[in-house]
Amino acid sequence: MKDKIIYIAGQDGMVGKEIYNLFKRKGLNVIDCSRKELDLTSQLDVNNWFKKFKPNIVINAAGKVGGILDNSLNKKDYIYVNTMIGFNLLNASLYFNVKKFINLGSACIYPKKTKQPIKEDSILSSRLEETNEGYAISKISVLKFCEYIKVELKKDFITLQPTNLYGKGDNFDLKSSHVIPALIRKFHEAKLNKNTSVEVWGTGRAKREFMHTSDLANAVYFCLNNKILHSYVNVSSSDYLSIKNLAKLIKNITGYKGKIYFNKKYPDGVMQRRLGNDRLKKLGWRSKVLLKDGIKNYYDYFKTLSL
Repeated sequence: MKDKIIYIAGQDGMVGKEIYNLFKRKGLNVIDCSRKELDLTSQLDVNNWFKKFKPNIVINAAGKVGGILDNSLNKKDYIYVNTMIGFNLLNASLYFNVKKFINLGSACIYPKKTKQPIKEDSILSSRLEETNEGYAISKISVLKFCEYIKVELKKDFITLQPTNLYGKGDNFDLKSSHVIPALIRKFHEAKLNKNTSVEVWGTGRAKREFMHTSDLANAVYFCLNNKILHSYVNVSSSDYLSIKNLAKLIKNITGYKGKIYFNKKYPDGVMQRRLGNDRLKKLGWRSKVLLKDGIKNYYDYFKTLSL
Protein backbone atom coordinates (compact mmCIF):
# COMPACT_ATOMS: atom_id res chain seq x y z
CA MET A 1 0.00 0.00 0.00
CA LYS A 2 3.05 2.31 -0.05
CA ASP A 3 2.13 3.60 -3.51
CA LYS A 4 -1.33 4.64 -2.32
CA ILE A 5 -1.95 8.32 -1.61
CA ILE A 6 -5.16 8.54 0.41
CA TYR A 7 -7.41 11.54 0.97
CA ILE A 8 -10.11 11.26 3.63
CA ALA A 9 -12.60 14.08 3.09
CA GLY A 10 -14.12 15.04 6.44
CA GLN A 11 -11.17 13.80 8.48
CA ASP A 12 -11.99 16.37 11.20
CA GLY A 13 -15.43 14.84 11.78
CA MET A 14 -16.59 11.97 13.94
CA VAL A 15 -16.46 9.31 11.20
CA GLY A 16 -13.58 10.75 9.20
CA LYS A 17 -11.34 11.04 12.26
CA GLU A 18 -11.98 7.40 13.18
CA ILE A 19 -11.03 6.29 9.65
CA TYR A 20 -8.00 8.62 9.64
CA ASN A 21 -6.70 7.23 12.94
CA LEU A 22 -7.18 3.62 11.83
CA PHE A 23 -5.39 4.20 8.52
CA LYS A 24 -2.52 5.93 10.30
CA ARG A 25 -2.17 2.98 12.69
CA LYS A 26 -2.05 0.71 9.65
CA GLY A 27 0.86 2.76 8.28
CA LEU A 28 -1.02 4.10 5.27
CA ASN A 29 -0.08 7.32 3.47
CA VAL A 30 -2.93 9.69 4.36
CA ILE A 31 -2.86 13.35 3.34
CA ASP A 32 -3.59 15.76 6.18
CA CYS A 33 -6.28 18.27 5.24
CA SER A 34 -8.57 20.05 7.70
CA ARG A 35 -11.93 21.57 6.78
CA LYS A 36 -10.36 25.02 7.12
CA GLU A 37 -7.87 24.22 4.37
CA LEU A 38 -10.37 23.15 1.70
CA ASP A 39 -13.93 24.24 0.89
CA LEU A 40 -15.51 21.06 -0.43
CA THR A 41 -18.57 22.94 -1.71
CA SER A 42 -16.33 24.73 -4.28
CA GLN A 43 -15.47 22.70 -7.40
CA LEU A 44 -12.62 25.09 -8.23
CA ASP A 45 -11.03 24.72 -4.81
CA VAL A 46 -11.40 20.93 -4.86
CA ASN A 47 -9.87 20.65 -8.34
CA ASN A 48 -6.91 22.85 -7.39
CA TRP A 49 -6.33 20.77 -4.27
CA PHE A 50 -6.44 17.47 -6.21
CA LYS A 51 -4.04 18.89 -8.80
CA LYS A 52 -1.56 19.79 -6.06
CA PHE A 53 -1.72 16.69 -3.83
CA LYS A 54 -2.65 14.00 -6.40
CA PRO A 55 -4.55 11.46 -4.25
CA ASN A 56 -5.29 8.12 -5.91
CA ILE A 57 -7.68 6.86 -3.22
CA VAL A 58 -10.50 9.03 -1.88
CA ILE A 59 -12.81 8.36 1.07
CA ASN A 60 -15.82 10.69 1.30
CA ALA A 61 -16.70 11.00 4.99
CA ALA A 62 -17.53 14.71 4.75
CA GLY A 63 -20.92 16.36 5.08
CA LYS A 64 -23.45 18.24 7.12
CA VAL A 65 -25.11 15.92 9.64
CA GLY A 66 -27.58 16.37 12.49
CA GLY A 67 -30.52 15.00 14.40
CA ILE A 68 -34.16 14.70 13.43
CA LEU A 69 -35.17 18.24 14.48
CA ASP A 70 -32.25 19.98 12.76
CA ASN A 71 -32.85 17.93 9.59
CA SER A 72 -36.53 18.82 9.46
CA LEU A 73 -35.91 22.56 9.98
CA ASN A 74 -32.96 22.98 7.60
CA LYS A 75 -33.67 20.77 4.58
CA LYS A 76 -32.30 23.30 2.07
CA ASP A 77 -28.91 23.35 3.82
CA TYR A 78 -28.69 19.58 4.06
CA ILE A 79 -29.53 18.96 0.40
CA TYR A 80 -27.20 21.69 -0.90
CA VAL A 81 -24.10 21.10 1.21
CA ASN A 82 -24.09 17.30 0.95
CA THR A 83 -24.84 17.22 -2.77
CA MET A 84 -22.11 19.76 -3.55
CA ILE A 85 -19.51 17.93 -1.47
CA GLY A 86 -20.24 14.55 -3.04
CA PHE A 87 -20.48 15.79 -6.62
CA ASN A 88 -17.35 17.93 -6.37
CA LEU A 89 -15.29 15.08 -4.95
CA LEU A 90 -16.55 12.63 -7.58
CA ASN A 91 -15.96 15.08 -10.43
CA ALA A 92 -12.42 15.81 -9.27
CA SER A 93 -11.72 12.11 -8.74
CA LEU A 94 -12.79 11.37 -12.31
CA TYR A 95 -10.77 14.22 -13.82
CA PHE A 96 -7.61 13.36 -11.88
CA ASN A 97 -7.96 9.59 -12.40
CA VAL A 98 -8.47 8.46 -8.80
CA LYS A 99 -8.21 4.66 -8.70
CA LYS A 100 -10.60 3.91 -5.81
CA PHE A 101 -13.40 6.01 -4.32
CA ILE A 102 -15.37 4.98 -1.22
CA ASN A 103 -18.41 7.16 -0.64
CA LEU A 104 -20.19 7.04 2.72
CA GLY A 105 -23.96 7.26 2.43
CA SER A 106 -26.66 6.87 5.06
CA ALA A 107 -29.41 4.48 6.10
CA CYS A 108 -31.92 7.32 5.67
CA ILE A 109 -31.79 6.89 1.88
CA TYR A 110 -34.28 4.05 2.19
CA PRO A 111 -38.07 4.50 2.01
CA LYS A 112 -40.21 5.34 5.01
CA LYS A 113 -42.11 2.08 4.63
CA THR A 114 -40.18 -0.94 3.45
CA LYS A 115 -39.58 -4.55 4.41
CA GLN A 116 -37.18 -5.15 7.32
CA PRO A 117 -34.26 -5.77 7.38
CA ILE A 118 -33.75 -3.35 4.51
CA LYS A 119 -31.94 -4.67 1.46
CA GLU A 120 -29.98 -2.44 -0.89
CA ASP A 121 -32.47 -2.99 -3.71
CA SER A 122 -35.14 -1.14 -1.69
CA ILE A 123 -33.70 2.24 -2.66
CA LEU A 124 -36.19 4.51 -4.50
CA SER A 125 -39.00 1.95 -4.18
CA SER A 126 -41.33 4.40 -2.36
CA ARG A 127 -41.51 7.70 -0.45
CA LEU A 128 -38.82 8.89 1.95
CA GLU A 129 -39.29 9.95 5.57
CA GLU A 130 -40.26 13.62 5.44
CA THR A 131 -38.19 14.84 8.40
CA ASN A 132 -34.82 14.12 6.74
CA GLU A 133 -35.86 14.19 3.09
CA GLY A 134 -33.33 16.87 2.08
CA TYR A 135 -30.40 14.95 3.53
CA ALA A 136 -31.65 11.66 2.07
CA ILE A 137 -32.08 13.07 -1.45
CA SER A 138 -28.56 14.48 -1.38
CA LYS A 139 -27.16 11.11 -0.33
CA ILE A 140 -29.17 9.27 -3.00
CA SER A 141 -27.93 11.70 -5.67
CA VAL A 142 -24.29 11.17 -4.73
CA LEU A 143 -24.80 7.40 -4.50
CA LYS A 144 -26.34 7.32 -7.98
CA PHE A 145 -23.60 9.50 -9.49
CA CYS A 146 -21.04 7.14 -7.94
CA GLU A 147 -22.94 4.11 -9.31
CA TYR A 148 -23.15 5.55 -12.84
CA ILE A 149 -19.38 6.12 -12.83
CA LYS A 150 -18.75 2.54 -11.70
CA VAL A 151 -21.13 1.00 -14.23
CA GLU A 152 -20.47 3.21 -17.26
CA LEU A 153 -16.74 3.85 -16.82
CA LYS A 154 -15.77 0.64 -14.96
CA LYS A 155 -14.17 2.63 -12.15
CA ASP A 156 -13.69 1.18 -8.66
CA PHE A 157 -16.13 3.64 -7.08
CA ILE A 158 -18.53 2.34 -4.40
CA THR A 159 -20.88 3.60 -1.67
CA LEU A 160 -21.29 2.24 1.86
CA GLN A 161 -24.57 2.81 3.73
CA PRO A 162 -23.85 2.70 7.46
CA THR A 163 -26.57 2.38 10.05
CA ASN A 164 -26.95 4.95 12.89
CA LEU A 165 -23.52 5.81 14.28
CA TYR A 166 -22.02 7.01 17.55
CA GLY A 167 -18.45 7.59 18.70
CA LYS A 168 -15.73 10.03 19.74
CA GLY A 169 -16.13 13.49 18.25
CA ASP A 170 -19.91 13.29 18.33
CA ASN A 171 -22.13 16.36 18.55
CA PHE A 172 -23.74 16.80 21.98
CA ASP A 173 -25.73 19.95 21.16
CA LEU A 174 -29.31 19.09 22.17
CA LYS A 175 -30.71 21.18 19.30
CA SER A 176 -28.90 19.28 16.54
CA SER A 177 -27.46 16.02 17.91
CA HIS A 178 -28.46 12.44 17.15
CA VAL A 179 -30.33 10.34 19.69
CA ILE A 180 -27.45 8.62 21.56
CA PRO A 181 -25.38 11.77 22.32
CA ALA A 182 -28.58 13.66 23.18
CA LEU A 183 -29.67 11.00 25.67
CA ILE A 184 -26.19 10.66 27.18
CA ARG A 185 -26.12 14.38 27.88
CA LYS A 186 -29.71 14.53 29.15
CA PHE A 187 -29.32 11.66 31.62
CA HIS A 188 -25.90 12.81 32.80
CA GLU A 189 -27.05 16.38 33.47
CA ALA A 190 -30.27 15.15 35.10
CA LYS A 191 -28.19 13.01 37.46
CA LEU A 192 -25.93 15.94 38.38
CA ASN A 193 -28.88 18.32 38.84
CA LYS A 194 -30.96 15.68 40.65
CA ASN A 195 -33.88 16.15 38.23
CA THR A 196 -36.88 13.91 38.83
CA SER A 197 -37.42 13.08 35.13
CA VAL A 198 -35.74 13.13 31.72
CA GLU A 199 -37.61 14.04 28.52
CA VAL A 200 -37.15 11.76 25.51
CA TRP A 201 -38.54 12.88 22.18
CA GLY A 202 -41.23 10.77 20.51
CA THR A 203 -43.22 7.78 21.70
CA GLY A 204 -40.20 5.57 22.34
CA ARG A 205 -41.65 2.88 20.06
CA ALA A 206 -39.45 3.62 17.04
CA LYS A 207 -36.74 0.99 16.57
CA ARG A 208 -33.20 1.68 15.46
CA GLU A 209 -29.91 -0.06 14.88
CA PHE A 210 -26.68 1.46 16.21
CA MET A 211 -23.01 0.97 15.36
CA HIS A 212 -19.79 2.36 16.80
CA THR A 213 -17.67 4.43 14.41
CA SER A 214 -14.72 2.07 14.91
CA ASP A 215 -16.76 -0.68 13.25
CA LEU A 216 -17.47 1.56 10.26
CA ALA A 217 -13.79 2.50 10.01
CA ASN A 218 -12.92 -1.20 9.91
CA ALA A 219 -15.54 -1.74 7.20
CA VAL A 220 -13.98 1.04 5.10
CA TYR A 221 -10.53 -0.52 5.56
CA PHE A 222 -11.99 -3.92 4.61
CA CYS A 223 -13.50 -2.49 1.42
CA LEU A 224 -10.26 -0.69 0.62
CA ASN A 225 -8.50 -4.05 0.55
CA ASN A 226 -11.22 -6.10 -1.13
CA LYS A 227 -12.94 -5.92 -4.50
CA ILE A 228 -16.59 -4.96 -4.04
CA LEU A 229 -18.64 -5.92 -7.09
CA HIS A 230 -21.83 -4.15 -6.02
CA SER A 231 -22.17 -0.40 -6.50
CA TYR A 232 -23.39 0.06 -2.93
CA VAL A 233 -23.58 -2.06 0.21
CA ASN A 234 -25.07 -1.71 3.68
CA VAL A 235 -22.90 -1.65 6.80
CA SER A 236 -24.85 -2.69 9.89
CA SER A 237 -24.46 -4.10 13.39
CA SER A 238 -26.18 -6.73 15.53
CA ASP A 239 -27.79 -4.19 17.89
CA TYR A 240 -31.42 -3.32 17.13
CA LEU A 241 -33.76 -1.95 19.79
CA SER A 242 -36.53 0.55 20.52
CA ILE A 243 -35.76 4.11 21.57
CA LYS A 244 -37.52 3.25 24.85
CA ASN A 245 -35.07 0.42 25.54
CA LEU A 246 -32.15 2.57 24.40
CA ALA A 247 -33.20 5.23 26.92
CA LYS A 248 -33.40 2.59 29.68
CA LEU A 249 -29.92 1.30 28.75
CA ILE A 250 -28.40 4.79 28.88
CA LYS A 251 -30.25 5.56 32.11
CA ASN A 252 -28.65 2.51 33.75
CA ILE A 253 -25.17 3.22 32.37
CA THR A 254 -25.23 6.84 33.55
CA GLY A 255 -26.60 5.87 36.95
CA TYR A 256 -29.63 8.17 36.75
CA LYS A 257 -32.39 7.23 39.25
CA GLY A 258 -35.36 9.32 38.07
CA LYS A 259 -38.16 8.68 35.58
CA ILE A 260 -38.29 8.81 31.78
CA TYR A 261 -40.93 10.99 30.10
CA PHE A 262 -41.68 10.40 26.41
CA ASN A 263 -42.84 13.62 24.75
CA LYS A 264 -45.19 12.53 21.97
CA LYS A 265 -45.32 16.06 20.54
CA TYR A 266 -42.00 15.35 18.84
CA PRO A 267 -41.78 13.07 15.76
CA ASP A 268 -40.55 9.49 15.87
CA GLY A 269 -39.25 9.51 12.33
CA VAL A 270 -39.31 6.14 10.59
CA MET A 271 -40.83 3.60 12.99
CA GLN A 272 -38.45 0.79 11.96
CA ARG A 273 -35.05 0.88 10.31
CA ARG A 274 -32.74 -2.12 10.29
CA LEU A 275 -30.26 -2.73 7.50
CA GLY A 276 -29.63 -6.08 5.88
CA ASN A 277 -25.90 -6.79 5.77
CA ASP A 278 -25.73 -9.93 3.64
CA ARG A 279 -23.48 -8.48 0.94
CA LEU A 280 -20.63 -7.61 3.32
CA LYS A 281 -21.16 -10.69 5.49
CA LYS A 282 -20.65 -12.95 2.48
CA LEU A 283 -17.30 -11.26 1.93
CA GLY A 284 -16.28 -11.88 5.54
CA TRP A 285 -16.93 -8.59 7.36
CA ARG A 286 -18.90 -8.27 10.63
CA SER A 287 -19.23 -5.60 13.31
CA LYS A 288 -17.49 -6.25 16.64
CA VAL A 289 -18.53 -3.62 19.21
CA LEU A 290 -21.64 -4.54 21.22
CA LEU A 291 -23.92 -1.59 22.01
CA LYS A 292 -23.75 -2.01 25.80
CA ASP A 293 -19.96 -2.02 25.79
CA GLY A 294 -19.76 0.78 23.25
CA ILE A 295 -22.06 3.10 25.22
CA LYS A 296 -20.16 2.44 28.47
CA ASN A 297 -16.93 3.58 26.80
CA TYR A 298 -18.79 6.40 25.08
CA TYR A 299 -20.10 7.69 28.40
CA ASP A 300 -16.59 7.61 29.87
CA TYR A 301 -15.45 9.67 26.90
CA PHE A 302 -18.34 12.13 27.33
CA LYS A 303 -17.36 12.77 30.96
CA THR A 304 -13.93 13.97 29.84
CA LEU A 305 -15.45 16.75 27.71
CA SER A 306 -16.06 20.36 28.71
CA LEU A 307 -19.42 21.33 27.22
